[in-house]
Amino acid sequence: MKANRKFLKNDEDAVSPVIAVILMVAITVVLAATVYVWVSGFGASNSAPAKSIALTSAGALDTTNHVKGYTVASASPGLKFSDLTYTIGGVALACPAANAPGEAAANTAPADNQVAISKDGGTTWADCDALIGAGDLIRINDDASLSGAMFRMLDTQSNSIVYTLTVQ
Repeated sequence: MKANRKFLKNDEDAVSPVIAVILMVAITVVLAATVYVWVSGFGASNSAPAKSIALTSAGALDTTNHVKGYTVASASPGLKFSDLTYTIGGVALACPAANAPGEAAANTAPADNQVAISKDGGTTWADCDALIGAGDLIRINDDASLSGAMFRMLDTQSNSIVYTLTVQ
């Protein structure tokens, strides 16, 4: 038993001073890195607000011509028709050629696989750079049945979904 007491009396230090200094430096570096990562996240937010739009159905689905219209209930201020891309069932819809950006409005309704916007309820179709506002008509034309298809509007800048609905 005396042999065991000899080791206990000589072992009064818990950790050597060199190990203690290394541990203190390591803890300080880890804390500094954690604080840096936490603080750097505060300034990384995107200053542009998310785009939004709300639609209401504008009449029944035309199953013969594969056409459906929606009235804009509200939209983000300054939202342009060209700021969004449109898909139906995963297939991209184009802006009508007669309504290309910078061209005058057309009296011809959009053709198959196109989406168009009207400022006057469907008589004249605005160009692709038109601003979207409450009361505008968005018309979807497809060459296949629209019933049950998923219609999506995507923000071209952030590639995020702005609006999704199932056509009925």
